Amino acid sequence: MSVRRRTALLAALGLVAVVGTVFVVGSRPDCTVDDADRPAVTDADLDDVPDLSVWGLRPQYAVAVDRPLQIVSTPDTDVVVTVPDEDGGAVLSGLDPGTGRVGWSVGVPGAGVQLATTGLQVVGATLYEQARIFALDARVRGIRSCHGLGSVDTGGYVAPGGWAPLAVSGSVAVTSWDDDAGGPTIGAVDVDTGRELWTVPGGAGSLHPVPGGVLTGSGRFLDAASGAGNAAEPGAEVVATGEVTAVLVRDDELVAVDAADPAGPARWTAPLHGRGEHPGSTMADGVVVTNDFDGEGRPAGLRGLDATTGTLLWERTAGRTTGTDQQVLVADRDGVWAGGPNELVRVDARTGNGTPVPVGRPGLRELAVAPDGRVLIRLGDRLVGYTPGGP
Repeated sequence: MSVRRRTALLAALGLVAVVGTVFVVGSRPDCTVDDADRPAVTDADLDDVPDLSVWGLRPQYAVAVDRPLQIVSTPDTDVVVTVPDEDGGAVLSGLDPGTGRVGWSVGVPGAGVQLATTGLQVVGATLYEQARIFALDARVRGIRSCHGLGSVDTGGYVAPGGWAPLAVSGSVAVTSWDDDAGGPTIGAVDVDTGRELWTVPGGAGSLHPVPGGVLTGSGRFLDAASGAGNAAEPGAEVVATGEVTAVLVRDDELVAVDAADPAGPARWTAPLHGRGEHPGSTMADGVVVTNDFDGEGRPAGLRGLDATTGTLLWERTAGRTTGTDQQVLVADRDGVWAGGPNELVRVDARTGNGTPVPVGRPGLRELAVAPDGRVLIRLGDRLVGYTPGGP
């Protein structure tokens, strides 16, 4: 059966499917939160949560969630992906940021899910029989669009932790998959309308948004509107992107280039001292913050480099938040959150100042920051939401 006929049949049966290295949620126009069983969410104790008051944050809620997989935070809504059963299905749920109560849930086939946020929308990509991209309003769970891009052979179950590359540039979502007929493929969807914009041959282990387009993990720029672009950069790995600058790792160096022309001349280079297993660089407030670790006696730490000139602004050892201990490196408007399993710090991007705080068992697994400054952290199977303000 063709992809288009299969999609039409799913819609006729009232099933939910989301498309494009994407999510399968169901495209039926009368979808409601009842289309998926809600995950098991129970209130948890706030007494032993990490104290983030040094950054002006107080705990607002704590909940235990059955088998969480990924978290993101949008204005007015915290979002969690859970894997409630063994058949490869996942559930996307919106939590009230004041109480942690589940406001809506959407079922998605396949647990290999990747999410991104843009404004009040949550955009998702997943692989399960088809590559899919979808978008929904995070406040009311209204599905805005859902589109299938091509058929894939996932072998049935998609293991939790598997994911599909996804980047959103403006209203354009881009994903990558290995198409049954055409081989490795990259495609784009307008998430406001669900209209397919383009597909081009080639794969992408990761995707990064830049103004006017996206970069693949190997440094290939693709125009958001047309898919036109350059060739991949041999031996390069994109590790951070900003408004005008992208930072690559190439030949044991950090290399800053024009985000729309990564194969062009380098703006600056800096030595790379090594990284742990998790993402090692990000960008905030015009500063590239990178995690250094070489395993040869050099203390693990963070460096801040001016994104325009490469000038070293600061460096600091960071205890158990970087190097091989690093679990998260997440940028907000003017700072960067660095965390290991049992310690978390927010450093000022321009100065590197910040005081680490302890994180108790079972340890930090994930952190998300909302545009209004709220912070959501995952400690094992527990979520804790923080809000700016006094005690």
